[in-house]
Amino acid sequence: MKPVLLNSQLNKKSLWSGCILASIAHAIMVAHYPELAYEHSWDGDNYSVVDGSGGRGTITFKGNYFVGAFRNENYTRTDIPIALDFFTEAPKEVLELAKNETLEYLLEENDDGTTSPSITTAFWGDNDTFTSVDNIIKIVRYGGYLLERHLTEPDSAIESWRDYYEMTSEQVSLLKSIYDRKVINPHGKIILSKSEIEIIGTADQEGLSESITSFEEIGVYWER
Repeated sequence: MKPVLLNSQLNKKSLWSGCILASIAHAIMVAHYPELAYEHSWDGDNYSVVDGSGGRGTITFKGNYFVGAFRNENYTRTDIPIALDFFTEAPKEVLELAKNETLEYLLEENDDGTTSPSITTAFWGDNDTFTSVDNIIKIVRYGGYLLERHLTEPDSAIESWRDYYEMTSEQVSLLKSIYDRKVINPHGKIILSKSEIEIIGTADQEGLSESITSFEEIGVYWER
């Protein structure tokens, strides 16, 4: 199957920004819902998202490229059974990122005890493009639905996260403030003041511990 250039408005910057916004909302609200800690995480340049109904995926942001791979355990792909075949005709750098990073988060154990990556859709791109061997409908069906809010423009996404987590107005303002700082200076360290930490609004120790961990994964730290 030949890869197809998809929506030109989707690119590395817009996707990364959506993942960061999701991660900040999660970091604030996991303090109240520590049982949802598994849903969003970062490991270096790799962002992973999981739901409770069989969907999971990882997106790697590195250099000029991003690589995304997803698995919806409710579907089996017989037309593309091998993970690397989803990257047909992708640039060499994309293939290397997929093999060495992205797909390492989507391994499954085989019957013979070995492990191999198992995915049902994938995509890649750079600062100008978003490409896949699947069309948008297939990407969504086979796991991309996990990115519904991530791919929405920021103001609408913020309202959606507000509804999802039942955030207070103060928590939404904190979300916007941290997001703005992170987008302006992606690699800089952000320190949350004691008054900002209070806005998170819980004394639950498990939740606070999960919140600290989630924030630190994206370079946001609490004032001590």
